[in-house]
Amino acid sequence: MKTTLHPTCMLILGLLYFYFVTAVPTSAEQPENADKDPFVAIEIAPDVQKAIGIKAEPVTSLVPVNRKTANGQIEAIPADTAAVNAPLAGRVLTLLAQKGQRVNKNQALAIIDSPEIRQLAIESQRLVAQNKAAEAQAQAKVDLAMRNYEREKTLVTLKISSQKDYQTAEADLKQTEAELQTAKAQTKLSGALLASRLAQLGQSIKGTAEGRVTLYAPISGIVLDQFVTPGEALEPGKPLFKLIDISNVWATAQIYEKDLQHARVGQQIEIRTPAYEGRTFKGTILNIDPVVDPATRTLAIRAAITNPGLLLKPQMFVTIDLVESGCGRSYFVPTESVVSIQGRQSVFIKEGDKFIPTPVETGDTQDSLIEIKSGLQPGQRVVTQRAYQLMAQGAKGAIPSEEEEEKDGKAKSANAVQPYSILLLTLGGFVLLIIGFFAGKGLKRASVKDPTSKESRVLSKQNPGAEAENH
Repeated sequence: MKTTLHPTCMLILGLLYFYFVTAVPTSAEQPENADKDPFVAIEIAPDVQKAIGIKAEPVTSLVPVNRKTANGQIEAIPADTAAVNAPLAGRVLTLLAQKGQRVNKNQALAIIDSPEIRQLAIESQRLVAQNKAAEAQAQAKVDLAMRNYEREKTLVTLKISSQKDYQTAEADLKQTEAELQTAKAQTKLSGALLASRLAQLGQSIKGTAEGRVTLYAPISGIVLDQFVTPGEALEPGKPLFKLIDISNVWATAQIYEKDLQHARVGQQIEIRTPAYEGRTFKGTILNIDPVVDPATRTLAIRAAITNPGLLLKPQMFVTIDLVESGCGRSYFVPTESVVSIQGRQSVFIKEGDKFIPTPVETGDTQDSLIEIKSGLQPGQRVVTQRAYQLMAQGAKGAIPSEEEEEKDGKAKSANAVQPYSILLLTLGGFVLLIIGFFAGKGLKRASVKDPTSKESRVLSKQNPGAEAENH
């Protein structure tokens, strides 16, 4: 038995065909998601580049530097420390410096009352006075002998006095002059008695006749420790102050014997400390221990560092980089230029308004720059700011300008309505299908009841056997 589609069913099928052809997007129209290439160029409008703050600069060509890092600490130079002790017994009268104070060389630190110095001063004054009197007597004898000598000289000339008397007067003059010189020397020695005693103490001090001794700073630096208070009794050798000069310091580190090849006397080092993030201090290796420690298998290296502003403090922990210049030249970019795209180190190369993600091979860092061993060419401009924003945008596509964003917004609004249109078309198709089904049933029944109808005649022509059967 041959069946035919009812016109209503054909209409429904046509609507469904139109729906699937026009409303449902094909696989070619579907957006790219998982299979998108992460290294496709990203195009960004100039105004958006400026708004985001993207910056691109040519790659830098530098001589690569090899570094070996070791942990260490800052130490004061032993020669730049000084201890100030009590030179003799006494009592502290005045403290002119205190702990933490910066002092200059030969600056007064303390005044001490010393019975010994007072006694020496008194004795010195007594001797000076005594020798001054002897000197005056000697001077009087010289004057008398000079007058006698001049008189005898005149008489000898006039042949009144004998030659013997003249020679005697001359000898007396020379003797009195010698006694005068001896008296003057004794006066000087008696005055130097106190100074000689103070010099024997071996420190920068000064004493007075009252027995007061002033102590002075032997070096410029900072008072690291203060061990006495005013009025305290002192014994010879008692510590009073400890001074330290940290305008120059040492950086010491322990390196393993296998790393000894990376260190040599005179080699430049760089010192970094968490106390001053991002700041680097430079120094030079002074010496390396000649013997390996058998317990730790390490050797100590010491480097001299100029300490600007006294920022580096003794016992401060630091990181020491042994710096060695390599051969040839390499390309360097800022460390923030390198991003990880699907596990590969990459940079963005700027060509016009396009930014091309490019895989690279990185090396060591050098002063906030990172070495690029391969992947770059001379003259290329690399993104140095906002590289991470570009990496995040790489999964989304190009960043449009303001006009393009407005057009894309309208397109997205239209696409947002599409699911609802699909739903309505689907529901409409089912409704039409149901209506067509029941309409077909109704027409078939009507044709059976009314054989003279147009539909019955058509069916009878198409199926004569059915018509005979009905009769």
